[in-house]
Amino acid sequence: MFGKNNTRWFLILALLMLGLRVGYKYYRSQQKLDYETQMANATARQQSLIERIQADQDAQRARGAVVVVADSAVIAADTTLSAK
Repeated sequence: MFGKNNTRWFLILALLMLGLRVGYKYYRSQQKLDYETQMANATARQQSLIERIQADQDAQRARGAVVVVADSAVIAADTTLSAK
């Protein structure tokens, strides 16, 4: 049905398509997913914010100010008492 030359071209085309598919799957497996990138950025921003807050508190302590750290349990109890 097919000539020898046509069969060879179909084989080359099939191997090329297989190679492209395997290559693309490997490429995608090496890429970071969007949510991983976003989570890494959020974690870095959080750590930076924590360090800046701690540095600011240390600076306030060095100037002799009393640093008050808000605790959500204390705030909730205070809100409950003041609401009554």
